[in-house]
Amino acid sequence: MNINKTNLNDTENLIMNTIWKHIDKNEKVNVSQIAEECFVSNATIIKLSKKLGYSGYSEMYYMMLASKKSRYSPEVFAVSSLEKDGSNSEFIPMIAELLNYYSDGKVLVDSLGYVDAARDYIIQKLLVFNFNATFCYHYEAFANPTFKKGLYIVMSKSGARGEVLERIREAKENGFNVIAFTSDLESPAGKLAHTSIQIDSISSSKSSYKADFFTAKIIVFFEMVLEEYSKKYLENNE
Repeated sequence: MNINKTNLNDTENLIMNTIWKHIDKNEKVNVSQIAEECFVSNATIIKLSKKLGYSGYSEMYYMMLASKKSRYSPEVFAVSSLEKDGSNSEFIPMIAELLNYYSDGKVLVDSLGYVDAARDYIIQKLLVFNFNATFCYHYEAFANPTFKKGLYIVMSKSGARGEVLERIREAKENGFNVIAFTSDLESPAGKLAHTSIQIDSISSSKSSYKADFFTAKIIVFFEMVLEEYSKKYLENNE
């Protein structure tokens, strides 16, 4: 999200800075809280969100949350083992929150190569959790008018394949929030997605092969996301 501050007045800058303050502290904040802190009406904040091209405050907030990496350092989740060593990562609750926000939308999952196993696993688990999840390969899926826009989850070790980049662009142009799993945050896919999550990977030859847990680590990460999602959004509702 690119915002030219010269186009915002003092009150609007105050509103944006207040929202960022809460995001930096990993605090979820609604429009009424921001209005109270900035001494403005809810309508003023909603008007600002529409000025910036959003449908309302909620969409603006979640897109700011997803684009946090563009303001600061890249969002990295380096799973160094197959244990739950990353369970306290700030990015697990963030992805869980995005899943909740788009729970009534479409979740399209995409991949290339060996990581297809993670794609299929994630789709099955999302279906168990009652998400409208499916595999996506064709560009037409993003523009399908019957879809309520949602998440596009893409997995690419190199993050450089042209077909992956084209689908990310198509997803963004059609209003999908893009989450990319890649081994290199500086790759084109890592820079293009709204949220990029780095999973470390090893490259080796058959003659001196070393185990590469890239696909397995994505599955472990997503299991921790679903655990967080269940704990935060489902336990008290059942």
